Amino acid sequence: MMEPGYADRGHIMAVEFDRKIIIYWWMMANIGLLTSVVGIILMPIWIPFGWLVHQKQYEHMSGTLTDRSINMRMGWLFKKQQNIPLDKLTDVSIHEGPILNAFGVVRMQFETAGAAPFILTGVKNSDQFRDLVLQQRDSLVSTTQKSATSDDSGNVLVEIRDILQEISAKISNEE
Repeated sequence: MMEPGYADRGHIMAVEFDRKIIIYWWMMANIGLLTSVVGIILMPIWIPFGWLVHQKQYEHMSGTLTDRSINMRMGWLFKKQQNIPLDKLTDVSIHEGPILNAFGVVRMQFETAGAAPFILTGVKNSDQFRDLVLQQRDSLVSTTQKSATSDDSGNVLVEIRDILQEISAKISNEE
């Protein structure tokens, strides 16, 4: 077995995706095709071919929550890997609506400081995954803040000591 890469160390939980997203993607693509004349002409080709494409997309989706980030891999022909650092994560929201509910899937949106939201559709146990992500983010951020605070106060105390020694030396020189 291969040694995990730097981004994959500290594995906490694997993201599971619901197979229902294949149907959701396929139907959304077909609805999109219905909105144009060219799309209507292409539909007889896309209906069987699109189903296979979406199955391949599903098979090539994976994600993990590590102690530092959420790592997502997706894509069959055009591959994409994205790592979302937990210390930059500002919010995780779950979206449901009439169309998503009809297909039995949810959409999760991960918002980060200074970047466009990252959207995942079809995550199984989305409530549990969201809670675990936020819990890990909070523990990571609080650990980082504690270490930063203790380092800062140590540096401040050293500076105060040095200033007091200089003042003491100047006073003794004046006497």
